[in-house]
Amino acid sequence: MKKTGLQKTPEAFFTLFCVALAVLSLVFIGSLVAAPKLLFGRSLTAIAPSLFPVIVLSLLLVLALVLLLLHVRNPPAIDEGPNGLEGWRRGAVFFGIMTLYALTMVPLGFLISSAIATALLSWMIGNRVIWQIAILSLGAPVLLYLAATRLLAVSLPELNVIELFVARFFNG
Repeated sequence: MKKTGLQKTPEAFFTLFCVALAVLSLVFIGSLVAAPKLLFGRSLTAIAPSLFPVIVLSLLLVLALVLLLLHVRNPPAIDEGPNGLEGWRRGAVFFGIMTLYALTMVPLGFLISSAIATALLSWMIGNRVIWQIAILSLGAPVLLYLAATRLLAVSLPELNVIELFVARFFNG
């Protein structure tokens, strides 16, 4: 028999933490994002520097709230054994992968570190089909990189070789 309501699982705690973090970040976005530099009283950028963080935080908030709603309407079956440590182990592995991602972002660049993190996360959640992992871990970071750098004009850390290739490719 399934329980109704929000169960106290590691996933629920993490999702609630993401909701709280997104709300607080959106409330205090003015203190978190530096004001743009001005040249002769005009901003050097066409878009506000807080636009991209607001978009990401809003999406995080919406996705976390949808996940909580799904968690309440259809509670997961808990089959973790007597200790219930499997969810906490998955959470620790996820935290480790995200820490590795943050530490490799600058030295390896956005594309390489994102591809590694995406492949590791895909493996962690149980995908064992190598061609699916390869397509996802190569395609998603490239699309995100192009959307961020070309559409939103956001600068992402990248290796010089990759930046030169992208610049040549798009500038002809």
